[in-house]
Amino acid sequence: MISKKVRELFVSLMEATSNNNTSMVRYDPQTDNYSGLFNLTVLNKFIDEGVFEVVSNDADGIEILMNNRDDFLSSFASGVKEARLGRDQYYADYNANPFAFSVGYEHFMYMNKKPKNLEGYACYGFD
Repeated sequence: MISKKVRELFVSLMEATSNNNTSMVRYDPQTDNYSGLFNLTVLNKFIDEGVFEVVSNDADGIEILMNNRDDFLSSFASGVKEARLGRDQYYADYNANPFAFSVGYEHFMYMNKKPKNLEGYACYGFD
């Protein structure tokens, strides 16, 4: 099971776009960098594990690069898809990135508890 704070960190990245002014995190498609305000305790854990690299850290926030981003996105979307189909989370064992699969799976299950939240919701894998 993924902790709430860890799920929130990764979901904030999956919700980020370059034109979403309501999000705390923005994504720059030119550089593949994410910038914004993050839970530093959780972020630093994943920086130490090599998931992220800090690009800049200033008064406006932190800018990070996600290593192996394409694998993460694919696995996250697979987790969302399997949850949507009503399949088991054990499919994570067969995925290239079981952690990302589990984050996507658990995020879909969390969002599905309140289906109204899914109306017009923009998040990677939720199209």
